[in-house]
Amino acid sequence: MFELQVDDCLLRGDSTRLVSMIHHEGLSSSTLNRLNHLVTKELSSCGFSRVLVLMKSLVLLSENKDDLQKLICLELTTKVMLWFEAVRDLLTSDLCRSSTPLFTLTEEFFDYFLLLGQASLSGPQISVVLLQLARFSLESQIHFPLRLEAIRTFNSILESLSRDQRRPIQNDENLTQILSQMAAAVLTVGDYELQVSLSEALCRLTPRRDREQRTNQWFSSHDISSAFCDIRDADFEVDCRCFLNFVNRYHGDQRRVYTFPCLRVFFSSIQLFRPKDDKLDEFWIDFNVGSGCVSFFIDNPQGLLWGSIHLLKEDVDHYTLQVEHDEMVLRVKLTNPIMHQDIRGQTVELSFSCEHQQELEEAAGRVFNKIPSSPQPSVTGGTVQTSPFIDKHMGQSYSRKKPPKKSQLRVLPLSSPSSEEDSSTPKDVLRKRKTTDLGYQSDQTESVSAHKKKAEPQKEEEEESYSTVFDHTPEGMGPTVEEGLLKDGPWTVGQQEQPGSEQWAEPESQLTSDITTAFQSCRAQLEQHFTKAEAEVLLSLKKSQQHVSSLLTAVHQHRFLLLQQFENGVSDQLKQLEENSSNLNAINTQILKFFQSMNQQLGSFCEDHLQKSVWFGVHLFLLPESFHTATISLGSDFSLV
Repeated sequence: MFELQVDDCLLRGDSTRLVSMIHHEGLSSSTLNRLNHLVTKELSSCGFSRVLVLMKSLVLLSENKDDLQKLICLELTTKVMLWFEAVRDLLTSDLCRSSTPLFTLTEEFFDYFLLLGQASLSGPQISVVLLQLARFSLESQIHFPLRLEAIRTFNSILESLSRDQRRPIQNDENLTQILSQMAAAVLTVGDYELQVSLSEALCRLTPRRDREQRTNQWFSSHDISSAFCDIRDADFEVDCRCFLNFVNRYHGDQRRVYTFPCLRVFFSSIQLFRPKDDKLDEFWIDFNVGSGCVSFFIDNPQGLLWGSIHLLKEDVDHYTLQVEHDEMVLRVKLTNPIMHQDIRGQTVELSFSCEHQQELEEAAGRVFNKIPSSPQPSVTGGTVQTSPFIDKHMGQSYSRKKPPKKSQLRVLPLSSPSSEEDSSTPKDVLRKRKTTDLGYQSDQTESVSAHKKKAEPQKEEEEESYSTVFDHTPEGMGPTVEEGLLKDGPWTVGQQEQPGSEQWAEPESQLTSDITTAFQSCRAQLEQHFTKAEAEVLLSLKKSQQHVSSLLTAVHQHRFLLLQQFENGVSDQLKQLEENSSNLNAINTQILKFFQSMNQQLGSFCEDHLQKSVWFGVHLFLLPESFHTATISLGSDFSLV
């Protein structure tokens, strides 16, 4: 019945009830072996949602320290690591690498590893967990956000350890060997945030007194080794930025991360600002070739952590890059809106110095896989070419929404002591990283506060208009995006008017405006139609899902009821059979006793009569002959006597 009840919990997604059932069954090796068999079976058949329910139950169980220690003593850690290896293999397979349920299941494993990091695990056990997370983060075929979350979990576990717990781990041979692979990945991984998290792991596992020696083994360039040794734990964020900017520039045209200082950033009509840090000298924008996204960090007045925005290649509809008033302006239009400060928007505008024009064009082309076109002078634009095997909504399917208690996981690392010499550094160094991650979480409702810069009002247009990108533009920035798109269409923004062409400007502008208005109207109608159709389809799918779910629930309940009735019937019959058997045994016992008693009485009777007969015969034989003659004469009565 335990297996049937577990199956019912998995079908309903009821992790809380499953916890109660496991408690009722008892935390024993037998129970864990049955659960292990179940997980192994479900993973082999891609039943990720069912395994997720079980993992949530284990997380709930492990939040009780006594239960967690008991599970550890029963070697649950070994079983979980085997499950995690199976999940990692599935994430690298062509069949499952884009499975959203598998992504969610992987996140649940990360949550469980965080709980293990807080438990009293032995040094070798912690090393095994860290080693698996490190290998996971280095697997190039796994989805980038999952790799990033794996190394963040790695660093969070290290952060939770004391200096004495961390010392044997720093000397672990297997982890020491994989550090060289992590150092190599810093140079080639192609994503700034993953570079930072890997650098943090290297710092945490390398005592400062050993860093110079180890970095000379990791990096072939003395300049790179020296730059890494310049990272101070107390100023990790700023020093690591300097180190990685140097590393990425060092590789020139072969670099996989381009970083540029930005002048201004607008999300829809809202201006975003760089994080408030006295040691942060620029508003850095990272073009990540490896992960296919543009990312940057923004100020978050509502919290201590920095916010972050990701413009994923899979989510970009089109982009333009042009010169405006001695500035290079990159405008990106997303296929789906993202939330910021309770405002939905699909457009982001970034302004750079013109000295970066050539590198910006190269970086945007490599990140967004731009289709070659015939750009006008000082203008580059195009649609986004995505690889055929990439899911269009891959970036949106991964949405890491942690509960508040796990908010310490961050985009960039938290500086913390990594060696005995650094132990004087406060453990609660100011966390300056992610609370809101726009792009990886396009449907997130929590917004990051940003100052809104008021601008001169423009003519009011529909928000979803194809040509209208921003409602306002800051002073001194020249023509609005709307005006540029009206001149040259949606893909590129045209040049400024040449002298002598003013007499033709007004008719041409009017004609362009009429055409654009017609397209706007057509687009609005199409969008309204498709939105309505999409809503109807989603409603229909939801109803169908509800019907199927209700049907499956009813079938399962009926099956469960029949099994219960069958069990009750069999139990009643067995009970009746047991009673009848007891009665028959009692009757047999009584009969046996009766026959034994009668047999004893009969034996006694026969023995008595036999003795009397023998006595009479003997005495009769011994009487004298005269007595016999007298007896005969007395008659038959006396002779009988």
